[in-house]
Amino acid sequence: MNASSNAARWDQALERAAHIAAADHPPSLRTEQHWDYVAIRGLLAVVLHALAEHTGSSPATVPLDALQEHCEQGPEHLRALAVPLVGERLAHGLDTDPATVATAGDSMVITWLWLTRTWPRQPSDQWPTPTATQYNGMTRALGHGHPGAAIDILPCRAADAVNGARLPAANRSCPASRCTGPGAPGS
Repeated sequence: MNASSNAARWDQALERAAHIAAADHPPSLRTEQHWDYVAIRGLLAVVLHALAEHTGSSPATVPLDALQEHCEQGPEHLRALAVPLVGERLAHGLDTDPATVATAGDSMVITWLWLTRTWPRQPSDQWPTPTATQYNGMTRALGHGHPGAAIDILPCRAADAVNGARLPAANRSCPASRCTGPGAPGS
C-alpha cells in the first residue's frame, strides 16, 4: 500500500473513531483538551486501521462487534495489532523519543507515540484537582493520577465506548463491561 492510501485509511479510521468515542462523551468533553476522549479515539483509530489493513478493507466497514472484541482483549493484543502499522519496537515500547523515529511526522505514528507515553503520577494531596501541567494542560478523568500509558490502561474503556455507540442516545449509560485488569471499570 502506498503512503497516500495508507494516510487516507488512517484519516478514515480517525474519523470513525472520533464518531464512536463521541457517543461515550458529552459534547463539552469531545475536544483535544480532554485526555480521555483523545486516548479512546486514538485507541479505536489504531484498532480500526489495523483491522482494515489486515482485511484489505476500509475502516468504515470494520464491524463494531469485531472492534469491541479486539479492544476487550487488552493492551498486549492491541500492541500486537499495531506491529504491522508501527513496527515491533514502537508497538511494544513506552516513552519513545519522537526524534528517534524516522516516521515521527506521520499522524498515525504521532498518535501511537502519544498512546504509549507514560504520565507523571499525581501527588495524592492534589487529588481530585489536576495540575495544569500534569497532562499537558488536558483534563483527565479516567485513570486520573495513574502514570500508565493510555494503551495499557484504557482498552476496556475503548470497548465500552464501542458498546455505547451501538445504543440510541436516550439509552446510553455506563455499560456493563466484560473487561478486567487495568483500566477496567472499578480498577
